[in-house]
Amino acid sequence: MHYEIFGAIYTNKINHMNELYTFYDEYKIEILARLPFFLSELVESFSAKEFYQFIGEYGGRKIYLGKHKSKLEQSLSIELTQARYDKLCSLADSSGYIEIPNRWGVFSLLRKIAYEDSIKNGMDNDELIRVFGISQRTISTVRKKIAVSRQS
Repeated sequence: MHYEIFGAIYTNKINHMNELYTFYDEYKIEILARLPFFLSELVESFSAKEFYQFIGEYGGRKIYLGKHKSKLEQSLSIELTQARYDKLCSLADSSGYIEIPNRWGVFSLLRKIAYEDSIKNGMDNDELIRVFGISQRTISTVRKKIAVSRQS
């Protein structure tokens, strides 16, 4: 895998975006599990391309859910079942807003998933530092976390 794909979220280079789509498809369950719950509920049925377009357009914004599902659907250009809309409303803050993570937050999440997976697969520390730009301390922390989870 070419890890420079994580820069694609900002550069929109088509070859990098295609790799990023593949990465999303391969790690979709992990990605959805680490997103804020309301966002996972909202984008669960999205394709990789739809997900990145959604984050690109609405990332970093607070979205008002409102009292009517149709207004939210129109403002986000999506369709929701009443059950999904009700679930989103139950997850909103007291003012009826949800906050969509920005592209940098999503980038950080994807990068973290990639380097944790690389550590699990035995990538050398020097290579991890070069490829992901993470510190030796981060590598040690993740390795300890992996060791503890394997003992459980």
